[in-house]
Amino acid sequence: MMKEKRGQTSNLRESLMGIVGNAPFGILTLSNDLEVTIINAIALELLGFDDMKPSQMVDQPYRTIFSKVEDLAERFEKFIHHKMERHLDLTNIKFNDCVLNIRFRSMLHGTLVIIENITKQAHLERELLRHATYDDLTQLMNRKQFEKRVELLVEKGKSQDISAAVIFIDLDHVKPVNDIGGHMAGDALLKRVATILKGHAREQDIVARFGGDEFTVLLEKCTIKEAVSVAEKIRQGVEALSFSYQHHTFNITLSAGIAPITGREESVRVIMSAADRACQIAKKSGRNRIHVIDEKKGELKSHIQEIEWIAKIKDALASNDFILYGQKIEPLDEQSEQSHYEILIRLTAEDGTIIPPSAFIPPAERYGLMPLIDRWVLQEIFKKILSGHRYAINLSGQTVSDPTFVEYVERLLQTYPIDPYQICFEITETAAIEHLDTTNALIHRLKEKGFRFSLDDFGSGLSSFAYLKNMSVDYLKIDGIFVKDIVHDPISYAMVNSINQIGHTMGLKTIAEYVEDEAILNKLHEIGIDFAQGYFIHKPEPLDGILL
Repeated sequence: MMKEKRGQTSNLRESLMGIVGNAPFGILTLSNDLEVTIINAIALELLGFDDMKPSQMVDQPYRTIFSKVEDLAERFEKFIHHKMERHLDLTNIKFNDCVLNIRFRSMLHGTLVIIENITKQAHLERELLRHATYDDLTQLMNRKQFEKRVELLVEKGKSQDISAAVIFIDLDHVKPVNDIGGHMAGDALLKRVATILKGHAREQDIVARFGGDEFTVLLEKCTIKEAVSVAEKIRQGVEALSFSYQHHTFNITLSAGIAPITGREESVRVIMSAADRACQIAKKSGRNRIHVIDEKKGELKSHIQEIEWIAKIKDALASNDFILYGQKIEPLDEQSEQSHYEILIRLTAEDGTIIPPSAFIPPAERYGLMPLIDRWVLQEIFKKILSGHRYAINLSGQTVSDPTFVEYVERLLQTYPIDPYQICFEITETAAIEHLDTTNALIHRLKEKGFRFSLDDFGSGLSSFAYLKNMSVDYLKIDGIFVKDIVHDPISYAMVNSINQIGHTMGLKTIAEYVEDEAILNKLHEIGIDFAQGYFIHKPEPLDGILL
């Protein structure tokens, strides 16, 4: 009978070994005597025994199977001796160039151990963290993180004396570089300038790319005199740069503004707008120079440049000097739904030239004028909308958090009885997360009326996927920073592919922006993206021409 029972146990073990052998992760079980009873090949490999067969490890003590992973046996011992604990999860264990999650579960007749190889996932998370903290092009800190550092310093200054400053830098004469060499030349220039900034700033200073051609430097434990000295070294370094691209040579300079941080400032916004305004004063004074905010003259409060923009924006709204452009969002599958157009906005200057949004959107955001601009755009679309056309309209974070916006849309619908399905509202991932509750409420109320929603710049936030499942959107527009590099960068390709798969799993359509050439388009077809947008698909053009 004993032989028969042992035989039955052996047969059962072999059957179980066969079952776990097909699992996509490592599995092993330990008896109450803490010996291996079942194990698969993946578990052996992940724990450093890839030269052994599962049958060779059966009946071996736990110290043998856990011996190669540092402290694993000791941590397991603490777990089994803690009678109240029924499970133990060890995450991000680094071993043999892999990152592992190891989970222990107590059972009636021993312990179940599950081992997952999360190396690719961990790498992807590191890339997301890097992307959320640093500018991909220059590898400098990005605007969001820089402002967080300034905010910490402002808070510190409320309880103790501090001496610090912010340098706001705007490059001069960059337009010819972009016009002649295109975005690749512009990117190459920004990288060179970033190197100069890091080379001339002090070791402890924080250098960031603030956006576009703008950079910032945060100097702690620094007098204004010392800040001017650092800024002057940077200015001279950029002035000495002879930038060449495709047989063209460009002379670049910079304008810089310096604002002190003393602890008396109200907010990060006050400091940054003051430094920005000082930079604008330097630029207006002839460029290639530095201007320091003089508190005695009240410069910190006057904000001359911003006030000028406030007046321009309000005048443009009143006189309809804004112009709507459209850029096609094209389906990649001919069987898919029809194309639609993203609505873009420009401003007409007094001399008739077209001013890009990068000039007036930042001051509009700083001074809370974006809801007025968003409402103007929406009303113009409601007036002009044609049957059969579909449009994507951007909503700013300020509009998303405006509790009266839904009522405004309802009033427009009464005046212009359009089909709401023709309108898709685009909200950036950053704005959506920052105003998560109001975003979800807005989406819910407007979707009830038939409007659709797209989450723009998806992938730019560290917790993108965690928030996505709580948002009832229809489209995911993948951050162009990943799309434009998918041909040559495996990480960017993996990011776009992962976002596309998750989007489709959730029943969402995916849109890739920044499609600038055929090679990118071919990769998007390969991945299975639903829609594409970019200069290779369609260059923005005045909306009136599209509606003809």
